[in-house]
Amino acid sequence: MTSSTLIKDNMLIDPFVQKEVIRRAMDGAFGDNPNQAVHSLGSVKMPDGRDVPVHLRHAADAVVLDVFGHVVLITRKHNPGAGLKALPGGFLEPVQGIDGAIVAEKAATAALREATEETGISKRLLEAAQVTPLDHRSYDRPFDIRVAWVDIRGTDIIKGDLFAVSTQGFCVKTTQDLSQASLKAGDDAKHVLVAKVLSLTPDEFGIADHLAMILAAKIVAHV
Repeated sequence: MTSSTLIKDNMLIDPFVQKEVIRRAMDGAFGDNPNQAVHSLGSVKMPDGRDVPVHLRHAADAVVLDVFGHVVLITRKHNPGAGLKALPGGFLEPVQGIDGAIVAEKAATAALREATEETGISKRLLEAAQVTPLDHRSYDRPFDIRVAWVDIRGTDIIKGDLFAVSTQGFCVKTTQDLSQASLKAGDDAKHVLVAKVLSLTPDEFGIADHLAMILAAKIVAHV
């Protein structure tokens, strides 16, 4: 068993280990608003005999739509899906709670923050938008289990560990014409663009569930 059959482009591709990691993520019952940004899932034995620590890292995605059928997208700098389209989004940050304890940032807050960081979209536009969660947080995402390529600051994840990504999408509906918005790619985004929802196809996306989120948001937003 070679590493190339287990890992590709810093992503876990072995289906048996994927299944075990996702089982643990789902059994954890962390809910829509996890209380920590990262949870430990113990360690897993890889087919090559190694025991590797595995974590669950929580994220949020922003489906920024307008009433004209446009959606804001990025192209990703990094894997998964480097060079392909994706929603702006990213990981929940550890923050200080009202009692002083470290807790996870609220998912909706993270989605809007990441939208601003990755697309340069106006905070004023986002503040005026209608924000609605899209169903529940998804833990069944075997296609997004990553190998940490560096130690991840602020977490217990170190280089070589595995971490699965859970996410929740948020419909961010604005009455402003997004095709006229001032946007600038930043953070993990290589480019930013505004596309017509009805023109999008699955093969354009680097993250397997992002188009499904967009189509769900279109129904929620009635656009």
